[in-house]
Amino acid sequence: MTEKIINIISKYRNIVFVWGWTGGHIQPIISLKKYLEQSHNTASIFWIGWDNSQEKMAAKNENIPFFDISTLKLSTTKSFKILLYPFVLIQGIFQAREIFKTIGYDNTVVFSKGWPGSVAVGIAAWSLHIPLHIHESDTVAGRSNKLLGVFATKIWLGFEQGKKYFRREKCEVIGQIIDPIFYSKNIELTWEYISWKTHKTHILVTCGSQGSRAIFESIITQFWASNEYEWIIALGKLNAGMIDEFAHIDNCQAINWLSQANLARLIQESNIAVTRGSATTLAELTVGMNKPHLIIVSLPYSAWNHQYYNALEYEKKWHSILKQSDLQNLKNTISNLINNEWYWTKDK
Repeated sequence: MTEKIINIISKYRNIVFVWGWTGGHIQPIISLKKYLEQSHNTASIFWIGWDNSQEKMAAKNENIPFFDISTLKLSTTKSFKILLYPFVLIQGIFQAREIFKTIGYDNTVVFSKGWPGSVAVGIAAWSLHIPLHIHESDTVAGRSNKLLGVFATKIWLGFEQGKKYFRREKCEVIGQIIDPIFYSKNIELTWEYISWKTHKTHILVTCGSQGSRAIFESIITQFWASNEYEWIIALGKLNAGMIDEFAHIDNCQAINWLSQANLARLIQESNIAVTRGSATTLAELTVGMNKPHLIIVSLPYSAWNHQYYNALEYEKKWHSILKQSDLQNLKNTISNLINNEWYWTKDK
C-alpha cells in the first residue's frame, strides 16, 4: 500500500525526508526514493537529519542533498538533559525554517519517520504551511511521532493499534514501507552473491546491529558442535568482530551485512528466521509467498517495549516469540519447530 504515499507526495515539486537515526527508520526512506524513481518522478528530493549520523551517510550514498540541524536525543525523560530540550528544539525550528527557505517552501511536502530532531522540522513545516506526512511503523507510537501527530497533515500507520495515539481522522493503516525488491520475482544481484550451500534446514538470522550480541552469543553457545542446520547470520557493523567465533559451527556463514537484494532472495529459501521485533524487518521477512517461520526475540529495552507488541501481532500469524531471558531455550525451540508439522501447515 506504499503507492498511496507515493501518489500524494509525488505531486509536489520538492520532497523533504526527515530523520532516520537507525536502519529501521532509514531504510523506509530509501525505499520511498526507489518507488519514486520507478514511477519516473522528477521531484527534487532532500533529507534533513543530524550531522555525523547514519542518515547523513545514507543520503550521501543515495546522492540526496542533506541538511543537518541541532538535536538532542533523550534516552529517558529523567535525564538532566531534558532541561536543555526546549532550547535545542527552538534552535532546531529556526534552522529548519532557514532550510525550507533555501529549498523553497511552495509546492513542498515533508515526510518524516520520526526520531529526535523531527519535531523541530515538523513544527517548522507547519509554521510555513508545508504539508507534513509522518509514518509510524510500530504498534506503540514513539515520543517524537506522538508530538508530530499534532502538526501532521496525514499519519500513515504500520499497525491498526497505532490509531489510539493520534486523531483518527488523520490516520490510515498502510503497513510497512519496504524496498520494492521484496516484491520482485526476479532479483538481480549486481555485486556479492550470497547463497545457501546445502539442503539442510535453512536458518536466517537478521537482528540488526544494536542489542543483538545476546542472540549471537546464544547461537555460539548452543550450536557450537551442531551440524544439523545451515546458518546465514547477518551480524551488523557493531558485531563485526564476532565473525571468527562462528567458525566452529558447521555450514555457517557469518557476514557483516546483507544487501536488500541478497536478503530478499535468501528469505525465499529460508525455513526459519531468528530476528528482533523491528517492524520493518518483520515485514521484509513475511512479504513473499515462501515465508520462513519467525522466532522473534524482541529487544527488552526497546522504547515503550514496542518490539514485544510488534511481535504479538506476528504471533497471531502463527510465528513464535522467545523472550531474551529464555534464549537458553533457542535450540529446543528450533528443534520443536522442525519436528512439529503443525507449524509448517498453518496458513501464514
